[in-house]
Amino acid sequence: MNADRERLGQKLRTRRDLLSAARKLVDRGTDVTLAAVADEAGISRATAYRYFSDPAALALEAVLDDAAQPKVDILIAGAPVRERVQAVRRYWHGFYRSAENRVRILAARAMEPGPEGAPRFRRSARRLPMYAEAIAPAAQALGAARSEDLALSLTAVSGFETWVAMKDVLQLDDERIEALSATILDAILQRFGIADCPLADRQDSAQG
Repeated sequence: MNADRERLGQKLRTRRDLLSAARKLVDRGTDVTLAAVADEAGISRATAYRYFSDPAALALEAVLDDAAQPKVDILIAGAPVRERVQAVRRYWHGFYRSAENRVRILAARAMEPGPEGAPRFRRSARRLPMYAEAIAPAAQALGAARSEDLALSLTAVSGFETWVAMKDVLQLDDERIEALSATILDAILQRFGIADCPLADRQDSAQG
């Protein structure tokens, strides 16, 4: 039993070392090949091939391996729904800024075509469960179908591609990106009738 635990621990350490080496290559702008990753990690190339047979898959996993902070650390218990939603958005925008090179490579690799034009890799919708948890206090009032639609809507407009469009195409600075992104999410919350959304408050005042 102890021998089995030791082998499992060694496998986990080797995998961790390979992912760490891949992240270093990405951050330096170096092509992620299995040979380069193995050399960076000080691990034999044969061993690296046993853990990851596809360098693109290795690069993708290295990018997001430590990305998703547990949502319990992001969401404040008892906070209004809007603040919970905006906290999720702020977390991911902070991640995009801190790991921009990594996520650009992730986005590019994820767009590579696979069989019959399908994406080569299916990306995990990591933001979706976080937004679903953020809006949980309003789920009963919204109902299951509208809750799902709201979580999907928030996820769809707050991804890396939208962030890049604001930065690269619209050439906005970080402050403008933050303000515009918050407004977009507020507009969606208002559309779904979230009462603690400032846009909803302003609309109610105008109607009164």
